[in-house]
Amino acid sequence: MPLTLLGLAAVIRFWDLGDPDRLYFDEKYYAVDASDYLVRGVEEGRPAHPPVGKWVIAAGMELFGSTPFGWRVGMAAAGSLTVLLTYLSGLRLLRRTAPAALAAVLVALDGLAVTSSRIAMLDAALGLFVVATFWLVLLDRDARTRTRVAGETLWRSFLGSRHRWLAGVTLGLAVATKWSGLIAVGVAGLLVLGTELSGRGETFRAAARRAGAVTGGAVLSLLMVPAAVYVASFAGWFANYPESYAAQQACEAGDCGTSPGDRLETWGQSQVDLVDYHLGLEASHPYRSSPVGWPWLERPVLVYAESCTTAQQEAGECEVPPDTRARIVMLGNPGLWWPALLAYPVLIWRAVARRDGVAATVLVPLVLLWAPWLAANKPGYFFYMVPVVPFIALGLVRAVQATRRPRLAGGVVLALSVAGFAFFAPVWLGIPLGSDSLDLRFWLDSWD
Repeated sequence: MPLTLLGLAAVIRFWDLGDPDRLYFDEKYYAVDASDYLVRGVEEGRPAHPPVGKWVIAAGMELFGSTPFGWRVGMAAAGSLTVLLTYLSGLRLLRRTAPAALAAVLVALDGLAVTSSRIAMLDAALGLFVVATFWLVLLDRDARTRTRVAGETLWRSFLGSRHRWLAGVTLGLAVATKWSGLIAVGVAGLLVLGTELSGRGETFRAAARRAGAVTGGAVLSLLMVPAAVYVASFAGWFANYPESYAAQQACEAGDCGTSPGDRLETWGQSQVDLVDYHLGLEASHPYRSSPVGWPWLERPVLVYAESCTTAQQEAGECEVPPDTRARIVMLGNPGLWWPALLAYPVLIWRAVARRDGVAATVLVPLVLLWAPWLAANKPGYFFYMVPVVPFIALGLVRAVQATRRPRLAGGVVLALSVAGFAFFAPVWLGIPLGSDSLDLRFWLDSWD
């Protein structure tokens, strides 16, 4: 089953990966930065994000060359592995093969997951590290449950299992890909604390002592380890400091020192500058949208558009067949996202009224990975929801399990997802269509 699901995801994500055969959308930033990593060790210009995601892109370029396939293959692999980890997480959470496989298929066939895996951007890598953290936290939960049966001490509560420390590593990789990975740190901490303190029947004093032990251990494994991984991700920056943008700026200001102390000081200031850059960023873009509308697919992101004009046709320079248009739109599969809107109230009801631990566990990342964008009170991009897709799928499957006829409901959800993929695949994979046929794929006015 895991190999079948991984194969399904890989076929969709690797099919004709070299098309479009040029940089498009934000590839012009990230693929160029990745190329700088291979040549200089650091970006030539001012970086907008930490290095790990760009090193994933650079790894593909090192293996397959500076080609469209080369700069996209790393994210295609990350997206494929995300499907596998969704299945493994589903096994730990749902405890049955069929529901876990259904959740993985829903991710494999989702348009946002597919399009983010076929472009040299950072979100597919971030999604991989977030779901890997979730899986490791579930492994830690199961290991800690076995420890309870065998007997435990506060010291064991402090240490947790090795999976918790590995989760710290994947959290560090998430933050070192995009700073929005910090949200996943809070998710992991809440899940670990909830696991350690729930259902014990302890006295208040014993619970407080255990909470202190768990919190202390979590600070080390889920805060200090990620911080160490984050700093280590800048090893190339420190090694090639004179070539960095920050060093050049410091030198222009009259400070050209390259000692370890100078490098560390400049690195710290570059992190502060990066915070200021993102806080002050007010870029205008036609596909920026309010996070309120993301769950119901209000405003997807058009990342590629191609058509054949009369002049191009006469000159023989068409990228697509005459009288056709090609589009790539970061749009979720309505067969997943819209049924999930019905599932969310079910999950909340089960978590609160029925004390359903599985529903509560899914709701934590599902809500917390989205809600901070609301709190930011500024428009963003729909593709910020890439790390949420596995949890949308797991949440929908859990709601399906709560129905009176889960097999029938699961079959309907699967059929909707397959039908959605079959219909929308051309605008996820950039397949040229006639104008009338293409327009049929834009159901809402806000999608145009």
